[in-house]
Amino acid sequence: MLIHCMDFRLHEDIKNWMQNQGILGDTDLVSVAGAGKDIINPEWPLYREYVLRQVQLSIKLHDMKRVILMHHTDCGAYGGKSAFGGSPEKEEQKHIADMQGAAALLKQKWPDLQVSLVLAKMEGDKVVEFKEIG
Repeated sequence: MLIHCMDFRLHEDIKNWMQNQGILGDTDLVSVAGAGKDIINPEWPLYREYVLRQVQLSIKLHDMKRVILMHHTDCGAYGGKSAFGGSPEKEEQKHIADMQGAAALLKQKWPDLQVSLVLAKMEGDKVVEFKEIG
């Protein structure tokens, strides 16, 4: 399963990344504003429940064993890059911290679930790097 942001700017780059990873056509997709943001810091509890329900269904229906949480820089759900005072480092740190928190919550709920974290770094309307977070 890939949980990623709904931002249309990412679609083609994500498709190419999935192709390169060998997971295109074999991965459930969840596309929501902010990706894992609603798992770790939802505006409303129902938002978290919605995303977790998708994970639960993927496990039940497709025997899913791995979730990839993919955030991206300049994400509108986070206020865009301007929300970080022009600091790419602060922006990256926030996304990584939120992905790690979301991963911990997922692992707490489903201990056997493998969770991978990826940050898509944007320049303008294109992804310039898919950074895997260790």
